Amino acid sequence: MSSFALKILAMMSMLIDHIGVAFELEMPYSVYLLCRAAGRLAMPIFCFLIAEGLFHTRGAGKYLLRLALFALVSEVPFDLLVRGEWLEYGRQNVGFTLFFGLLGVLMFDSFAAQGRKFPALFAILAAAVAATLVRSDYTLYGVYFIFIFYYFRDRPRGRAAALTAGVLLQAFDHWLAAADWRFALILAAAAAAAIPIAFYNNERGRDSRAVRAAFYAFYPLHMTLLYALTLALPPA
Repeated sequence: MSSFALKILAMMSMLIDHIGVAFELEMPYSVYLLCRAAGRLAMPIFCFLIAEGLFHTRGAGKYLLRLALFALVSEVPFDLLVRGEWLEYGRQNVGFTLFFGLLGVLMFDSFAAQGRKFPALFAILAAAVAATLVRSDYTLYGVYFIFIFYYFRDRPRGRAAALTAGVLLQAFDHWLAAADWRFALILAAAAAAAIPIAFYNNERGRDSRAVRAAFYAFYPLHMTLLYALTLALPPA
């Protein structure tokens, strides 16, 4: 699979997930759970593409800036859909997680190239802490996913094992925090993302500035549209 195909898969997974978020009260709970389970593929694939993008980008600084702008632009649509408010700081959109994950990997790479192992490790830990402190979606687990996809790039078995371990730890963490075993099982479904990632062929596929812009725009635009649809629903 090309990176284009993986992006399409992740976008469709995310759309199904957010349909469940938007219309939870209008659908049977079993359908809601299926939507959320299908949506678990999205985050690991997006993290994989962020890490993989480092090996293809011509300017890491511009890449980081694009993610920062993406996170800022997406915050209001995210808050409206997920929190029901224009701006709410209890939870931030996944763009911030991707930003901190990329920043951590860039710093790790810079320190590791100098043979400075402790600062390299500290950079990843600092990025994970930052994502957790700002309460961005997936918090430290998103940073972890980006790092393992970068670190195990040429070791698919290690990559799959590290992904599975992180997913199971996140599911267990959720179960401890919320005592919700059903959603903990749904979180564990993210390990299935290792399957399409294993078929990645190191090709970009269809690619242009317009295509890249469309991928960035999809996240805030589809959340805005789903929120608008919820407003059109008749009152309960």
